[in-house]
Amino acid sequence: MKKFLITGVKGQLGRVFLNLLGNEAEGIDLPDVDITEPESIQSTVDRIDPEWIINCSAVTDVDLCQRKPELAYRVHRDGVRNLARTGRKLVTFSTDHIFNGRYDRGKPFLEDDTPSPANIYGESKFQGESEALRGYENNIVIRTSWLFSESMGMVPYFWRMLSENIMIKAVTDQVACLTYAPDLAEAVLKIIIEGKSGLFHLVNNPGMTPAFLATRLAEYVEGTIQEITWSQLDLDAPRPAYSALATSRGLELPTVWDAVERWRIRK
Repeated sequence: MKKFLITGVKGQLGRVFLNLLGNEAEGIDLPDVDITEPESIQSTVDRIDPEWIINCSAVTDVDLCQRKPELAYRVHRDGVRNLARTGRKLVTFSTDHIFNGRYDRGKPFLEDDTPSPANIYGESKFQGESEALRGYENNIVIRTSWLFSESMGMVPYFWRMLSENIMIKAVTDQVACLTYAPDLAEAVLKIIIEGKSGLFHLVNNPGMTPAFLATRLAEYVEGTIQEITWSQLDLDAPRPAYSALATSRGLELPTVWDAVERWRIRK
């Protein structure tokens, strides 16, 4: 018996959880186990017999979700429903894209603010939240954004581009929060240990634009930055102009610059 079953273990957050939990956890992913197939996930849960499922499975390509909504809903809504129905306690992750604030909003969204999803990715994740929390008093939903870890996400991508003197196209008209995956994983385990449940926002504040992040990173390693708008990228999915998150539940991650500095030292 393992205490934790981690789905989507090939992704960056799944790997962080698996490394953090070690022998307490077992990780699964496609093609061996498919959370969108009830029989597949139930047989796996019966075999591993976990107390908790930490669901890191997701279609993280926002534009692919816009082009293939059936895939987005199958993974983010139906997959979460299948996991919740196993009867094990569940942690699943949602997104800041459930909010679609104006650029001049200036005030981060809290857990009790009313969602207005910006795109299919956000809508499918919001429906997954409902599946996780409806009638399950021990389950946990974490809203987060712009995840980064040792080698994946916006921070390492920008750093690599700057280091190789490859021009970065950095957006000026979107504000959201970065989230350092190790900070997020440790905070989730703290919530579990303290016996809390429900909805939480977990990000490294404050929010910023990608262009501002690129400019700050260029203080460490010089490179070329081209400031652009989302419309210039001509992508399939609309993005929220403002979707910075904050929490009213008392558990806050370290500041974003603290997280970036720790990432820089450890990389």
